[in-house]
Amino acid sequence: MLEERIVLNIGGIKYETLRSTLTAQPETLLGTIFQDQNEYIKNSVNGNEYFFNRNGKAFYYIMEFYRTGKLLWPIETKPLKVTYQQLKEELDYFQINNSKVFFSMASESVKSTIDRFISHLEQLIINNYINFVNKFSLSVRSDTQSDSCLGIFKDCAFDILSNIGEQIERRIVESFSELKLKWVHQNWGSSIKIVITFSSPVEKLLKSGSNQAHIQVPINISEEKIILNVGGKKYETCQSTLIAQPETLLGVMFQDRNTSMRYPFNGNEYFFDRNSEAFDYIMKFYQTGKHTWPTKLGQVTREQLTEEFDYFQIPFNKSTVSCAWALDIVRQKFNDLILAFEELVIRCCNCLRNNITLRIGRHDSVILGYANSDLKKFCFSKFTDYSTLDNMGKHVGDHLVKVFCDLGLIWRLSRIENCLQVNISFNNVYKILNE
Repeated sequence: MLEERIVLNIGGIKYETLRSTLTAQPETLLGTIFQDQNEYIKNSVNGNEYFFNRNGKAFYYIMEFYRTGKLLWPIETKPLKVTYQQLKEELDYFQINNSKVFFSMASESVKSTIDRFISHLEQLIINNYINFVNKFSLSVRSDTQSDSCLGIFKDCAFDILSNIGEQIERRIVESFSELKLKWVHQNWGSSIKIVITFSSPVEKLLKSGSNQAHIQVPINISEEKIILNVGGKKYETCQSTLIAQPETLLGVMFQDRNTSMRYPFNGNEYFFDRNSEAFDYIMKFYQTGKHTWPTKLGQVTREQLTEEFDYFQIPFNKSTVSCAWALDIVRQKFNDLILAFEELVIRCCNCLRNNITLRIGRHDSVILGYANSDLKKFCFSKFTDYSTLDNMGKHVGDHLVKVFCDLGLIWRLSRIENCLQVNISFNNVYKILNE
């Protein structure tokens, strides 16, 4: 049975939901208005659309409360899209003001801070991983002398780890189980030292191959488009895109044999009373076959996204997602380095030279000896990834020797002081003309 959809026009911003979502909170204004016995209260402006001259941005959090029963105000978002005063005014207007609501806001705020702290630690691990650093330590103190890499959590990290350090450890170890991560917690009274070790990406990178691109299957232009209306935000896709993931909710629903599961309106439009911002990540999964994960602060929290993955029955293992995402970054850096050196060889041929020596530091690179300005600019812009070259240099060289075998290319990589020195030489370029 197709439930009644309600369009709430809040100051010009439209939110779509179901009557049952609103009436599930009967003590609130909207919960009261949309009760069956209160039809006389409603005053629609366009069929099932109802206008409220209120703050449309603040209503995003009101709508999430109706959908989840939780009230989250992201105080960490800078600049604040909605101030507490603005949110409080809307809560009062929509009569969402009992003690449970404010307890929910407080508890969700605590959870949000802990989640952001864990996300920050996860990002530190990923940053080290993609730079081939598989061990690092954090010094956390009760005063203001904690490691600067803790960023905005520098002042509260000691308090968090002192109170729930074991829970933090479990979540981090679980999130990176595929990296065989180990967490050593050393408590010295007024200071805590955390030592984190994990596997290097080199072995995984070589095992998986350096080039793994998602191949987009061409869409049959005659295939009927499907419109997914998620909380008022519309996404267009094709049936084949959805059924390519047959174990998911949408993959099952849009199988030809399951028409009884679908309740379209306006022809080919299907409504889901879910978080439209989080659905961006769901749609990317269907389009690419890969999970993506929020890496920056925004309206969608990781907890909200996990709830949406569960609702749409998308298989999700956080460790697999986090590690695959990190490995993709490493793979891309490796591929970029290979492409840069391939282009360098071609550019050398264009300059009629058959050798070049680069000295690459952690922040810049220089050509030893004479080179024209274009070649210098190219090298300065392309060869800045010291860590990837340091760890994958042999494999880069093996690749170049193979693809430029007809040039008789020779690759030499050495470490001089704090720099890496690369020498590439090959046959006299004029001999190419006689090949």
